[in-house]
Amino acid sequence: MMDLSDPIIADIRQFNRFYTNMLGVLDKHVLDTGYSLTEARVLLEIGFMEQCIANQLVDKLEIDRSYMSRIIAKLRKDGLLVKESSTLDNRTSLIRLTPKGKALFQHLNERSDEQIMRLIGGLTRKEIKEIHASMLFIQQKLDRLERVQDDSI
Repeated sequence: MMDLSDPIIADIRQFNRFYTNMLGVLDKHVLDTGYSLTEARVLLEIGFMEQCIANQLVDKLEIDRSYMSRIIAKLRKDGLLVKESSTLDNRTSLIRLTPKGKALFQHLNERSDEQIMRLIGGLTRKEIKEIHASMLFIQQKLDRLERVQDDSI
């Protein structure tokens, strides 16, 4: 086990700061949409799932339920999503994107892809493949660790 003074910890933290700056995730309005990163992620997740319930979003994004409730209320007020009672369980509300929400979902998806294309645009195919393999490796290791920790709880 490492201790907190290990230089690897500082390097990982520096990489995190570097990458969040590269993606502009600290910008109040991500990808010039007028929405925060968290709001945009909620919208994207609903779009990818096509319809869901709030608890699925809370679990997937690991967001506090009351915060999620406020985000959903804001996105509803903005006309981006609707909540409907489930035909299977009246206590459950299904959430889905409106046509306006679908348009913003497409915009966010396209802008995110364009952002990554700009990010890697000056690299060779070999360099892109190396970065891709490294990212998959990191994700695999951290995901495995998270599942082990979840199983032990």
